[in-house]
Amino acid sequence: MIPTPSGTAASGRSERGRPMTNVELAEALCRVSATLSEARRVHLQAYGCLIPHVFMGDVLKRIGQCLGSRTMGAGAHDSTEVQAILAALERGMVDGERETRNVIAMSFTRDSELEIFFEELRSMMGPRTRAQLHGK
Repeated sequence: MIPTPSGTAASGRSERGRPMTNVELAEALCRVSATLSEARRVHLQAYGCLIPHVFMGDVLKRIGQCLGSRTMGAGAHDSTEVQAILAALERGMVDGERETRNVIAMSFTRDSELEIFFEELRSMMGPRTRAQLHGK
């Protein structure tokens, strides 16, 4: 496994082989999205620490922005960003500790079912993430 600058391995697990934490998930999401990196900065400034369930709201909002811009003719960058965000979330569902999997399931996946872009998003979710949907 190749370590990343944050000390996590490319598989999503740390170099010590322990499960991915919420902080590591946020780092992975911020690596693939400059917008989420800025959202995390604002979040930390407002709250003083990472509140994962709140940050997942920012992640869901970003997915909606990207999917909305795709339908308006914006292109590959937003699509690539959505795919990278969803891949990071899927890694969290596979390699994350229990709390990390719970954050993704409750505050991203299940909340996504309420969004206008849900049908498009559902088809893009990985199998572990999609398995958390109420309607499945």
